[in-house]
Amino acid sequence: MSRKWQTVLLAILVTGLTACSEQTSPEKTITEEEHFLTEKLETIKKAETVEKMIQDAATQQRRNIENQGG
Repeated sequence: MSRKWQTVLLAILVTGLTACSEQTSPEKTITEEEHFLTEKLETIKKAETVEKMIQDAATQQRRNIENQGG
């Protein structure tokens, strides 16, 4: 094989291997995904806590109004 064809073949192989390699490690992707989900779940839990507080306050207010004869 001539030197020219060897160089072309080597360039194609290197390009192919580079294109097929992973850009990020799977561990990093899983960690980032877990972090994203953890943050979202914490936000949901906080919202649920606030909703419970509002419902409790509304219930207490209704009781107070009923006790005053309303």
